[in-house]
Amino acid sequence: MKKKTIALLGITLVLIVIFALNYNPVINKKILKADNTKLINNGIIPINVSVTNCFLLRIDNKYILIDTVYEHEWDIFNNALKKANVDIMDISHILLTHHHDDHIGLLNKLTTLNNDIIVVMSELAKDSILKGENDRNHDGGFVNKWVRFIKVINNKFNKNFNELKFTPYVARENDILITDDVRLTEIGIDLDGIIIKTPGHTKDSISIVLDNGYAFVGDAAANMPIFQLVGANYFVLVLEDIDTYYNSWNKIISSKEKYIFPSHGNSFLVEKLSENMWKNEKEKIVSNK
Repeated sequence: MKKKTIALLGITLVLIVIFALNYNPVINKKILKADNTKLINNGIIPINVSVTNCFLLRIDNKYILIDTVYEHEWDIFNNALKKANVDIMDISHILLTHHHDDHIGLLNKLTTLNNDIIVVMSELAKDSILKGENDRNHDGGFVNKWVRFIKVINNKFNKNFNELKFTPYVARENDILITDDVRLTEIGIDLDGIIIKTPGHTKDSISIVLDNGYAFVGDAAANMPIFQLVGANYFVLVLEDIDTYYNSWNKIISSKEKYIFPSHGNSFLVEKLSENMWKNEKEKIVSNK
C-alpha cells in the first residue's frame, strides 16, 4: 500500500510539473511556418499573458480585440498592450467568443476606460454576462476523467481560476448582438472575414474566420499539450454538448480555413480537426457540477 501511495504521488508530481511547463499558451511557430513578425505584418498581434490567448487585429490605426482575460489579470494584460504599443483608446471593437470568465473578465474595465469600444457577441451571451457567472446549467462536463483529474490538481494551486464569476456586464445600445453568421463588413468592421456560430462549448460560442485562412475559434477547439497527452484530442476541457461541438468543427473545416488560433494552447493546422473528428466519446464525459 505504501509503495502504491508513493507511486501515485510521484505520478501526480510529474503531471503537475508537465502542466506547469506546458499550460501557458504560445504561438506555435513551427506548425504555422511563420513567426510573430509575419503575424504582425498581417495585422495580427497575439496577446498571451496567461491561460487565455487574446488577439489584436489591426485595421488602419485601430484594433479589434478578440476576447479578454480573467478579471484579476488586468495589470499583466495592460502591460502586454503597452509592450505591443497599443493604446486602449485605439481599440474600436471587442469580439467576445463566449461569456466565460476567462474571456470576459476585463470587458467592464476596457469599456469604462474607452466608452467608444463596441462589443460584438452572440445574442445568446447577453443574459449570461448580465448574471456575472459561467452558465453551468447543461448536461455536459469534462472531456474525460484524466482531463478532470489534471484540472482539479491545477485548481488546488490556482484559486483565482476557480470562481467562474466576473463583474456583470450590461449590453449597451452601441454593442452588436449576433443572431446568425455575418460578414464583418456588414457590422461595420472593415476586415475580410465572417463571424460564424460555433456552439458546443457554450450555446453562445462564435468564431471569427478571416479570408486569409486564419480562424480565431475561442473554445471551439484547443491545443494544450498536457491535456493532449491524456486524450483531449483538440477539445477544450469542458463542453456543453459533444455532438454540437463536432458539428461546429465541421463548420470550421468547411470554411476552408488553414490555421486555427484557439483561446487555449498552441495554434495548429485545420487538418488536425479532421484527423481527430469523433475521437472523443459521449460516454467518457465527466460532469463538472
